[in-house]
Amino acid sequence: MPVRDVRRRYLYAEVESEKRFTEPQFRSALEDKIHFLYGVTGATAMNMRVIEWDDEGQATIVRVNHLKLNEMRAALAHMSELGGAEVRVDVRRVSGTIKTLKSKI
Repeated sequence: MPVRDVRRRYLYAEVESEKRFTEPQFRSALEDKIHFLYGVTGATAMNMRVIEWDDEGQATIVRVNHLKLNEMRAALAHMSELGGAEVRVDVRRVSGTIKTLKSKI
């Protein structure tokens, strides 16, 4: 039986700000921050994807390569502005599966 060579981690993060954001706004800002910090090569290796976005709670689930988990945490922590408003992004939980992550939040 073949072994999957790509391992992923799922991060649950909350965006704290006075302004409300949409999923495309958040995804675009996160992609820009990743490209700024790590370049195209780093962004490709990270294999980041926004899995879910909660408009009401301003929270998200982001998928990332398990080897780049620390870099993703740094990119999220480095986000201080989104759409002209000050923001703070806090990673609340990390898991290896979406099912476990959703059961813990």
